Amino acid sequence: MKIVQTNNAEYRNDIILLYIETFSTGLSKQYINTEELNKYFDVIFEKGSVLLALENSQLSGALLTCPLKYDKSLPKEIGENFPVEKCVYVAEIIVTEQSRGKGIGKQLLSNFFAMVDKQHYTDAFIRVWKENVAAIGLYRKMGFEPYTSIQQIKRNVDGNGTFVMDKIYLHKKLY
Repeated sequence: MKIVQTNNAEYRNDIILLYIETFSTGLSKQYINTEELNKYFDVIFEKGSVLLALENSQLSGALLTCPLKYDKSLPKEIGENFPVEKCVYVAEIIVTEQSRGKGIGKQLLSNFFAMVDKQHYTDAFIRVWKENVAAIGLYRKMGFEPYTSIQQIKRNVDGNGTFVMDKIYLHKKLY
């Protein structure tokens, strides 16, 4: 497997399809608004960074980051206690279903920590659904600690009705 950093649009559609596949199936399934999703990815590609895990030139995972100030759900506790302009937000870590359990998320995070500009960023945050125990375990092993939480209202996958997702923000000091 190869980890590459890119901000060009070559894999954009593959990343979006992976995102949709991940969040419109399984336990965390929810309605995906493609117009909003494209705006979200515009921010990532313009302001952030993209790390890809490629197996035989096929996308098996992605880690997407941006400055924390672009997190639209940023809890006030973080904004009041951290210099937001010096914080990076790990917006997404997504791995294809068939590649899960192979250490790809760990490799993506390790590469991210090796390449992040520690002169610009002093802290990293990541947000995760509290039911995603495997991801929380990985993030804690990689040095993140729970900091605060929020509730997000999501639309059901069929677009009718809503449900609440409890999300945990985890923090890691960058050195």
